[in-house]
Amino acid sequence: MRRKQIAAIALAAVLAAPLAACGGTSGTTSGSASSSSSTASSSSSASSDFDANAMYVGQWRGSVEITGQTVYGNASGSEAMNDIFIKDDGTCEVTPLAAHADLLTDTGTWEGTADQLTLHLSKSDIVLTVKDKATLTGNAADFGIADFDTIDFDFYG
Repeated sequence: MRRKQIAAIALAAVLAAPLAACGGTSGTTSGSASSSSSTASSSSSASSDFDANAMYVGQWRGSVEITGQTVYGNASGSEAMNDIFIKDDGTCEVTPLAAHADLLTDTGTWEGTADQLTLHLSKSDIVLTVKDKATLTGNAADFGIADFDTIDFDFYG
């Protein structure tokens, strides 16, 4: 029973710690999507056996790794920040989660290879590197996230 209380207190302390990158907001929230009227040509790859649409089309949820200290020691976890919607018509949309509304919101086109996904947004191009079939990684600052080096995107479907 005592261990459960300690674990609960440690978790509460981590979740209550303000996230400096987003104006002091913390916690997890669900994202929302808005529609885009952008049009672009379909994405392709130099390799004929690689299907970029099969690899990338869908929703990708971006998170940063957070750490903190509690009276019981170090604690860690991840904070969901934004979503990227990759569409099979060659368009994409970056949408922050409600708790991080100050982050990058943009639309554009995309292209993908077996090694990386490039977002051609209206404000700039962002390159995400493939970690595995369900994880991409990129520069957190490209999405307006301060005080973090990297952001990982997990495939959500």
